[in-house]
Amino acid sequence: NTVKILLFFWLAFNVVIYVYYGIINKSDPIENEPVIFIEKWSVKNGDNHNQTISSTLPQGIKSGEYIFFDTRKDVSVYINGELRKDFIEKRDVNIPGGASKRFIMSVPLTESDSGAEIVIERKTVLDYDRNIPEIFISTRAGGVSYLLKVNGVSVVLSFIVLIFSFVSFVVSIGLRIIMKQRIDMMYGALGIFTIAAWLITDSFLAQFIFGTNHINGFLSFMFCLIIPLGLAVYLFTIQRGRYKKTMSFVLLIAALNTIIWPILHFTGILPFYNIINLLNSVLVILAVSGIVILIVDALRGNTVSYHYTFIGFLGFLVGCLVELINIIFKLYFIRETVLIVMGLAFLLTFIVIQQVHDLRQISMEKQHAIDISEAKTRFLASMSHEIRTPINAILGMNEMILRENDNKEIEEYSRSIKSSGKMLLMLVNDVLDFTKIESGRLEIKEADFLMPEMLIDVISLISERADEKELLLKAEVIDEVPNEIISDEFRIRQILVNLMNNAVKYTDTGAITLKVGGDYTDEGYELRFTVEDTGKGIHKEEQEHLFEAFSRANEKENANIEGTGLGLAIVKSIVTSMNGEIGVESEYGVGSKFWVKLPVRYENKEPLDKDFMEHREEQGKTSEVSSFTAPNAVVLAVDDNQSNLTIVRLFLKQNGIIPDICSSGEKAIELCKKKKYDLLLLDHMMPEPNGIETLHTIRNSEDSLNRDTKAVVLTANAIAGSAQMYKKEGFDGYLTKPLDSKVLEETVKSMLPAEKIIEYRKVVENELSPVENSMNESGDSLKYKLKSIKGLNYDMALMHCGSEEDLLREIISDIVKDSPVCTQRMRNSLENKDIAAYGIDVHSIKSLMATIGLKDFSERAKKHEFAAKDNDTGFIYSDSNSFIKDYLELCEKLGEAVK
Repeated sequence: NTVKILLFFWLAFNVVIYVYYGIINKSDPIENEPVIFIEKWSVKNGDNHNQTISSTLPQGIKSGEYIFFDTRKDVSVYINGELRKDFIEKRDVNIPGGASKRFIMSVPLTESDSGAEIVIERKTVLDYDRNIPEIFISTRAGGVSYLLKVNGVSVVLSFIVLIFSFVSFVVSIGLRIIMKQRIDMMYGALGIFTIAAWLITDSFLAQFIFGTNHINGFLSFMFCLIIPLGLAVYLFTIQRGRYKKTMSFVLLIAALNTIIWPILHFTGILPFYNIINLLNSVLVILAVSGIVILIVDALRGNTVSYHYTFIGFLGFLVGCLVELINIIFKLYFIRETVLIVMGLAFLLTFIVIQQVHDLRQISMEKQHAIDISEAKTRFLASMSHEIRTPINAILGMNEMILRENDNKEIEEYSRSIKSSGKMLLMLVNDVLDFTKIESGRLEIKEADFLMPEMLIDVISLISERADEKELLLKAEVIDEVPNEIISDEFRIRQILVNLMNNAVKYTDTGAITLKVGGDYTDEGYELRFTVEDTGKGIHKEEQEHLFEAFSRANEKENANIEGTGLGLAIVKSIVTSMNGEIGVESEYGVGSKFWVKLPVRYENKEPLDKDFMEHREEQGKTSEVSSFTAPNAVVLAVDDNQSNLTIVRLFLKQNGIIPDICSSGEKAIELCKKKKYDLLLLDHMMPEPNGIETLHTIRNSEDSLNRDTKAVVLTANAIAGSAQMYKKEGFDGYLTKPLDSKVLEETVKSMLPAEKIIEYRKVVENELSPVENSMNESGDSLKYKLKSIKGLNYDMALMHCGSEEDLLREIISDIVKDSPVCTQRMRNSLENKDIAAYGIDVHSIKSLMATIGLKDFSERAKKHEFAAKDNDTGFIYSDSNSFIKDYLELCEKLGEAVK
C-alpha cells in the first residue's frame, strides 16, 4: 500500500509540474533581451564543400551585442570586408578526431556595424550543413534567454534526473555493502545517469553557458554510445538471465557499438558526424529488441518479480523509439527532448519503487530465514550432544571389550562395532553440519593412509547388509594402485559407503562388485572406483537428476526402500570438492555402474596387493601407531578451570612436553609479552577476556612476542559451523571437550614446528595385558569406589583419560580441590545478578562432569548453561541452590574416593 501511494503521489506531482510550469506559467526568470533574426541571405556554394553566405546587418546595433549561429567546421566572419572572427578546427580543437558536433559561435559587434555587410565563409561536410543556420543578434543574456526557451526545460529536467540517478546509484552501492544483497537499482541508476548526461552534453544551452563547446560535443557522442550497453545490462539483470542467448546478442551489438565507432573517429577514418544515421538505426534495433523481450516476458507471466520496473522500462523504450524515429526521418513534430526526459524520470521513479518493494521482501525473507536458522541452531546445539553421547559410550564400552577379550570371534565382532561406530560418529558430525552440506563447502583434510585398511573397513560396513540379502560382495584391484595414498580418507570412505550401500539397497539378487584402479599422472595419481551391481537399474530420463538432493530413481517402485535421497547428492558435493568426477551408466532391469575419479598423491609406488581381502585377519592383529616427543617445544595452556589444565598437562606429558599453564586471559596476554611460544591452547569460555578476545589481543598487541604463533581453541561447543567460526576469529585448530588424548596428540604434532618434533613408531598389540590396579575391584580400589557413586560411568571416565587411572585420580582431585572456590564464585555471581559469569562456571562443570563419566550431572549443568545464555533467570534462581548443594555433595563423595 505504501508503494502504491508513493507511486500515485510521484506521478501526480510530475503532472502538476509539467502542466503548471510548462503550459500555464510561461514567465521567463531571466529578463528578456531583444533577439533580432537575419532572414535574407545570399548563398554561393564553392568547391571542396566550401560555402559563402552574405547579408546586411540591421540598423540600431548596440555595443555588447553579438551575432550568434551554429556551425561545425572551419568558419570565417567578415564585416565590411574585415575579418572579425574565425574558427579553424586544426588550430582550435585538440580532441582526437576533431570537432564532432555543431556548436554556437558568437561574433562581437559594435554600434558602427549597423547596416554593414556581413560575409560568412564556412566549410560544410554534410548536406545538412549546407542549410542556412538560424542566425540572430542579441546580448549574451538574450542568447541564454532564447536558448532557455528552445531547450531549457529539457536541460533543467535532465540535471534533476542526473542528480537523482547519481544519488540512487550511491545509495544502491551502500545498500549492497551493508545488506550484502544484489541491488538491481544500481544498474538502472547508472543507465539513467548516462542518458541524462547525454541530454545535457547534447544541448546548445550547456555548451553556451559553460563554454565547453567541443568537449560537450565529444562527450555527447560517447554517452550516446554507452546508453544501450547500460540499459541492456540492467534488463539482463532484472530478468535474471532468462533470455541468455537473445540478451547475449543484444549485449554484443551494444558492446561493439560502444567500441568500434570511437576507434574510427579517433583515428580519423570515420568521424562521428558521418555515422549519425547508422548509429541511430542501431539504437532503433536495440530499442525494438528491448520492447519485444519485455512483451514476451510479460506474456509468459515472468514480470511479476519486477512489475514496477517493467512498466517504467517499457514506457521509456517506447518514448526512445518515438524520439529516434523523429530524428531519423526528420519529422520534428516534437521540437524538444522533453518526452525522453519525462520518460527518464518515469523510469527512475519506477526503479526506485521496485527496489523499495524488493528490499522490503528481502527483509521479510531474511528475518524468516534468521528465525529458521536460530531454531535449527538451537536444535543442533541440543541434538549434537544427545546423539554423540550414546555413540561415544558405545565406542568406549567396545574399546574395553577389545582390551579385555581373549576370544578371536568376539574380537572380530568388536572390531566391526568399532569400525561402524567410528563411521557413524563421523557421519553424524557431517550430517549435523547442515550449512556445510547446503553450501557445498566441505572441508578436505589430506593425510596419508593405507588403501587395504580403508577398503577392508568399507567392505566390513557393507557386508552385513549384503549377507542379509544373500548378495555376493566382491572387491577387485584392476590396475596398479599405490598401497599408501595421500588424500582425505574419511571422504573417500564416505563416497564408497554411500555408493555401495545404494547398490545393496537396490539389488535383490546377484552381486555387488567394487573395482579399484587408476593411472599415474604428471601431478600424482588418478584413483578410480567403480561400483557395479545387478540390481533394478535406472531409467535414462532419471539419470540426469540422480545427483540432486532428495531425488530418488523410480520413486513409486522404490517407495518401500529406506532413505532420504541425500546420499548421492552428498557424494557429488564431496567429489566436486576433491576436484574429481562422478558418473553413472545404467540399463533399466539389468543393473548400474557408478564410477568416481579422484586426483590423489601417493607416498611411494609400492602396489596394493590384489589379494588384500585374504589378509583381512592379519590387518586386525596389530596396528602401528605414530607418535612423537617434543621435549624442546614451548606450549602455553590457558583455562580458568584447574582440572582442565591438569588434563592437558598430563596428556602432553606423554609426549615429553611440559606446558606453561595459566588460569585467565589477562595472565596469558602478559606471558605472551615475555616469552615466545610454539603453540597456544586457549579455552573459549573464560571470564573476560574470553579465549577469542584473548587471541585478538595477543595477535594485535605490538608488545606481543606471539603475534604469529599458532593457536588451538578448546571448547565444548560441538554444533555445526563452530570450526569455521573459530577459524574466522584467527584460530588454527579446534578441539572439543572432553578431550581425546589421540586427537590432542595429532593436533599438537601438526601445529608444532617440524624441527622440534622427534618421531618414533611403536607397535601396539591388540591383546593388551590387563592393568591389575584398574581391574582390581577390591573395596580399596579406585574403580570400586568410583563405581559406588551413583551415575558415574567408570569405563567412560577411564577412556577419557587415555586408560590412565593415575590421570583420572589427579583430575578428580583437582575438581574436588577447586569445588569450594567454584561454588562460592557461583553464589557471588547469582547475588550480583551476573548471569554471564554464572554461565561460564556451569559450562566448566558440564565438561568436567562429562570427562569423569557423570553424564546425568553434566546434563544438569548444561541446562543451567543454556538458561544463562537465554537469560532464563527464573529457572536459574529456582534450581541453583539445589544444584550447588548437590555439586558440593558429589565433590565430597569424589574426594572420599580418591583419598
